[in-house]
Amino acid sequence: MRFRLVLGALLATLATLTAFVTSPVSASGHDRNTVATYTITVENLTGGQYLTPPNFAAHDRSADVFSAGQPASPGVQAVAENGAVPTLAAELTAAIDDAGLGTSGVGAADPISPGQSITFDVTSSERRLSIVAMVICTNDGFAGLDSRPLPARDGQTRTYYLRAYDAGTEINTEARQDLVPAPFCGEGEGTDMTNPDLAENSVIRNHPGIQGIGDLDPAQFGWNGPVAKLTVTRIG
Repeated sequence: MRFRLVLGALLATLATLTAFVTSPVSASGHDRNTVATYTITVENLTGGQYLTPPNFAAHDRSADVFSAGQPASPGVQAVAENGAVPTLAAELTAAIDDAGLGTSGVGAADPISPGQSITFDVTSSERRLSIVAMVICTNDGFAGLDSRPLPARDGQTRTYYLRAYDAGTEINTEARQDLVPAPFCGEGEGTDMTNPDLAENSVIRNHPGIQGIGDLDPAQFGWNGPVAKLTVTRIG
């Protein structure tokens, strides 16, 4: 992540995750573009996976929230491993005054159930959008959109399909004891903390899916193709 932030290890519990939502925060000094409002709908396309509330950032080409082939930032790692939405929200808020990041926040208060969707509005002078949401029943998987264009004209709609990424920060055990608590992943205690023994120290890449190597049933928790559909309409 090019914001070069140094943040403490703020790891929120899942209870905090489901209660936390921010309003968009606009940066100063970005009035070179017209401010516009966009209605964004995120639909969960999986049959059995929950997605955390999506962290979003509206920015220009100079900023990256995440990049395939690069290490995950502390905020992206926290979301991908533990569903710690507030951690990435704090990271993006701290980057508001850096060049290229205009608006950030969290798009909902609750996880997105399989087959369901959430809708929220974003107002910004910037023209690119990034999204990060944990694929909850994975070790470090997340649904991501990396710096894609927002609609350029009022009334215009853009549709994006979000693939699942592996953050490269935790070994994929697919064991419920290493995942977030029930009810999202079925029976088992679960955890909302990073386990240093599972550290992978790799880079962001395409997620291999649920392989059946642990106690997760691929028929229930697996997926084919994109895990989410993102629809963005510029409303003015």
